[in-house]
Amino acid sequence: YRGAGWTAVRNAPGSFALFGGSAVVKDFVFGLEDYSQATFFQTSAASLAGAAASITVAAPMDVVKTRIQARAHDDPKSGARIVAELVATEGPLAFFKGLTPKLLTVGPKLVFSFTVAQYLIAVTDRLAGRTD
Repeated sequence: YRGAGWTAVRNAPGSFALFGGSAVVKDFVFGLEDYSQATFFQTSAASLAGAAASITVAAPMDVVKTRIQARAHDDPKSGARIVAELVATEGPLAFFKGLTPKLLTVGPKLVFSFTVAQYLIAVTDRLAGRTD
C-alpha cells in the first residue's frame, strides 16, 4: 500500500482539472450553455483539454508517489522528505519528469473514456427528455 496517500492526493486535483478543463473549453471556446448540446467533436476537444490539464496537474504528486513506491523496502523516507530532497537536488522541474510520455500514453485512453462517457451521458439525457 506504499504511496496510497499520495495517490489520493494526486487524484483529487487531477479529477478537478479533468472536469474543470473540459468545462472551460465548453464554456469559453465553444460558448455552450447546455453541455448536453455539445457535438461529438466539441466533447472530444473538451476532453482532450481536460485530460491534458489533469495529467499535468497530477504530475508532481505522481512523481512523489512513484519514488515512494520505488524506494528500497527498508528506506523510511516520507513523502515530505522525498519532496524536500527532490527540490534540493533536482529542482522544481523534476516534478514534471515523465510528463511527455504520460501525456502520450495515458492521455489518449483518458480522452477516449472521458469523451465516450460525456457523450453517452448527454445522449441518454436527451433521450430521457431531461433538460436540467
